[in-house]
Amino acid sequence: MSGTIGEGPSGEKRREVPYLGAVKIASVVMGVMILVGLAVIGVTIAKRLSGAGEESPTAAAPAPAVVTAPQAPGDLTVPVPTGARVLSTALNGRRLAVTLTLPDGRTGVLLIDADTGDRLGLLTLAPAAP
Repeated sequence: MSGTIGEGPSGEKRREVPYLGAVKIASVVMGVMILVGLAVIGVTIAKRLSGAGEESPTAAAPAPAVVTAPQAPGDLTVPVPTGARVLSTALNGRRLAVTLTLPDGRTGVLLIDADTGDRLGLLTLAPAAP
């Protein structure tokens, strides 16, 4: 495709531009793309303002799994070493830590599962060997 740019002031024709047809086609295609983009933006804004694009909360989120609260252990007796004294207790998540003074003078930490009342273990703290 070739074309002329027009006539000059003296009446002679200007030189031919061989790529003028491609430029015209590219201009039309880009203009159409701009119009389509603006239409998409306009429709999106209209949907959001009207609330038509929103999903219902029940359809968007799946039903949560049924989680039951842990059962209280009720009345339990947790054995501690004979002669031990309770210094302090601390609850960390689902673990109960009971700090004890053992009969031989060392300190121990009794770990108990807060959900079931099971004794998880006794940590005995001893001085490090020199």
